[in-house]
Amino acid sequence: MESSRSGDARVTDDRRSRAVTLYLLGAGLPYPKLSPESVREAFEPAEAERLLSYAETVVAEMNTFEADWTTQNLQAATRAYQDAARARHPELDESAVDALGRAYSFWWR
Repeated sequence: MESSRSGDARVTDDRRSRAVTLYLLGAGLPYPKLSPESVREAFEPAEAERLLSYAETVVAEMNTFEADWTTQNLQAATRAYQDAARARHPELDESAVDALGRAYSFWWR
């Protein structure tokens, strides 16, 4: 497992982070679109399927996040979701958390 240490001392998993980012933004479009083929193209077959399953699970968790729409607008809800994703998945780097936030914001707009 490749990992890196960011300025906030979190240890991230580069492959999982890349898989999440590719799954959400790998279609090459200006908006998020699920792209399992981007994950499959980036990794060897066995690893690709494992990482795709991981990415699907992380993205599916987005549906369980409950924003307080009575006190939050979309921007605040997106930041709250990203904070929750960071806490739940400290292995993800900021690029992956950003991709999750972009997807959350786009799908809730």
